[in-house]
Amino acid sequence: MNRKMISVVLVLTCLSLAIASCINEPVSVMEARAEVQERIEGRNYYVPQNDLEFRNYNRRQILADDPTALLWCTSAFPIPSSPIFTVPIVGKLTSGNKRPYPVDRNPDYTTDRFLEAPGPDGMYGTSGEYRYGYTPGGIYADWYNMPTFCTTEPTIWQRESTVIVLQTDPILAEAHRLAREALAAGNEGEATRILEEAVNTIQGR
Repeated sequence: MNRKMISVVLVLTCLSLAIASCINEPVSVMEARAEVQERIEGRNYYVPQNDLEFRNYNRRQILADDPTALLWCTSAFPIPSSPIFTVPIVGKLTSGNKRPYPVDRNPDYTTDRFLEAPGPDGMYGTSGEYRYGYTPGGIYADWYNMPTFCTTEPTIWQRESTVIVLQTDPILAEAHRLAREALAAGNEGEATRILEEAVNTIQGR
């Protein structure tokens, strides 16, 4: 056999091996997939019987809808040596992203159909890092980028290791009221004077 024939035979042999490998590989993958599918179909899945997820969800919704509920929310400022404080909040903390109306419109803007769906409470939006609420006395409080730990009853740890913020300072509260009256009358300078005088009184100046 001359060199030319040997070269042709070698080329044909390589092509045959390449074609064979291409044909066998898909068969191997198909067999592996079939084996995996058979294993999946043979599994015995546990089906939850007590519906705890839904029970927890319902209890959370009932709590969030209770106007007499009190949450004791503990937090700290994101700075070193910040005091840990606890604030009682009526009902629940509300996310700053919550709204009573949708904002996402149909992408083509040709209709008034809204794509955003409301939550179970009929509100739109998602929970975010800005949350707010009100104390039993109606005082507004909010948290931004601050971790919170809230319980429905104050714990011993909250009582002994945190500062429970409940009472307002009478001097500052009165100055606050008078300063608002001055601002309503358009007298910003008087409002500033009232607040400065109250702060100096507290600091013993």
